[in-house]
Amino acid sequence: MKIEKKIEIKSSASRIYEVVTDEDVVALWNPSVNSVSQPAEDKYFLKTSAGELNIVSWETVENERIIWTLDMSNINQIGYILKSMGELVEVTLCIDFDNKKLKKGYIKSGELVLNGLKRYIDFPEDGGDPKEYDKKAVLISP
Repeated sequence: MKIEKKIEIKSSASRIYEVVTDEDVVALWNPSVNSVSQPAEDKYFLKTSAGELNIVSWETVENERIIWTLDMSNINQIGYILKSMGELVEVTLCIDFDNKKLKKGYIKSGELVLNGLKRYIDFPEDGGDPKEYDKKAVLISP
């Protein structure tokens, strides 16, 4: 089963690609990720609000997409697809999973992740210091 959530962000595809692929900042902006570690050169381990994710491989096209394949998880793959549209970039978050009972939760989580990404990208543009960004603010409705 696969779900897709989309958001438009006023930024460049290269900036968004940089943010979603930089393991040093993922836990800063992504409200679902608590920490990221790299137990081996070709593997990443994420502690998330939904459990632990073990990224075992990935496919990338710089500034266009990244798709992570996971092992020992309820999620098979997570991907970001970037489509430049002038000053905006349409970001599509794709989540591939098997257990359809988890669909509602993944939809909500996908929305939070994309909103967290947008707010993190917008924060310095609005005069904020990225070091002071509070990812929990995405959890509070304006």
